[in-house]
Amino acid sequence: MKTIYQNIILFTSILLLFTSCGYEEVKIDKKPVNYIVLLDLSDRILVSDQLDKDFALIETTFKSFEKQARKNLVISSKDRFSIKIIPQKNSPLNVNHYEDLLQLYLDETDFAAKNKSLVALSKALPKILENLKKDALFGTTSNKYFGVDIWAYLHDNGMELSKSGYENKILILTDGYFDFESQAHVIKDKNQYTSTRFLNDLTTSKWKQISDSQQYGLLPIKLDKNTNWIVAGISGKRANDILQTEKITYFWNKWLKQSGVNHASFILNGSISTMCSTLKGKI
Repeated sequence: MKTIYQNIILFTSILLLFTSCGYEEVKIDKKPVNYIVLLDLSDRILVSDQLDKDFALIETTFKSFEKQARKNLVISSKDRFSIKIIPQKNSPLNVNHYEDLLQLYLDETDFAAKNKSLVALSKALPKILENLKKDALFGTTSNKYFGVDIWAYLHDNGMELSKSGYENKILILTDGYFDFESQAHVIKDKNQYTSTRFLNDLTTSKWKQISDSQQYGLLPIKLDKNTNWIVAGISGKRANDILQTEKITYFWNKWLKQSGVNHASFILNGSISTMCSTLKGKI
């Protein structure tokens, strides 16, 4: 009798444990995910295979979004995916057209159309990106591209990119430079700028000590502290400066932290397979 009684108590305890765990799982309200890709289409895209790398990273991000949306029934998903093209002066590219094609907000999509919309964008994505490549390459030399103002774009739109109630993941595809054909509109406050041209002043091996002591950097803005920021494609323009990518990464990280960001990571320009593999671990 004692053994039977002990078994009953053990079975009841296990049942209560599973019931408790199941109840906790039901109580957990996992946030939907808001995936945003910011695309820099300045003269960096003249580098061979650069857009192929960018678009491979976009497709990797979309697959993550699609997987997230299908974790439960798609009809209940509120996940979001969008690509934002950072404006570029004198560019003939129809930015609004491509941004409209390259977004899917399941929280704003009718239940009956959610799965259909998800499948449709998944199938159409390669062709849309192929057309975007043709239209983005409107010039063959750097002087045809003014450059994109990443600082101004995030200053004006950074907080709005992060959606309340969501797990926000923002991927920026850029070489990391804040440079323009003209520096006339660059803002300066002591040794903080809205351009990365100050990197030209930090050429010694003690560049980090100098930048810290003289407070070199980018002017901080205000960004959501809980958003996960990923900057991918960082590369140097000077073959004789092997520390260039380290400098760019350092000042991006410093800028994002000073702007309130808690989560930031960086992916250097490399092979498509390496970059996509690294992104999978971060997105």
